[in-house]
Amino acid sequence: MNTYGIPTYKEVNPAVFSVVTFPFLFGVMFGDVLHGLILFIFSLWMCFTKSKDVPGTLANSLAPVRYLFLLMGFFSFYCGLIYNDMTSMPVKLFGESCYTKFTPNTEGETLAYRSDPECVYPFGIDPMWYKSAQEI
Repeated sequence: MNTYGIPTYKEVNPAVFSVVTFPFLFGVMFGDVLHGLILFIFSLWMCFTKSKDVPGTLANSLAPVRYLFLLMGFFSFYCGLIYNDMTSMPVKLFGESCYTKFTPNTEGETLAYRSDPECVYPFGIDPMWYKSAQEI
């Protein structure tokens, strides 16, 4: 952030905005439940263990950015729940889907899904959207 100069008196420091928006945009770009959980647990381990004792280690190198990794893991996990994506596969975390398969009446007709109008998937994307022809 200091590439273009250090902010002076009464100027806004853009580093504050970047510390929050970068992990959030990382989570939007790479939303995955498993990857976010692994990154979050690793950064929690780095936050609770003060492994700055041994110079030249990987933990010592990553210690200054451990809180950034913590936010990146949290936002990646949260966006993975919204996308219903765990290692590129949909997961039925919040119950069954609202869509049921029905058989076509005539030959040559593609399989379609019928939805229940009263059924709403509780959180995130319904897992059947990944299998439908109208995939997001």
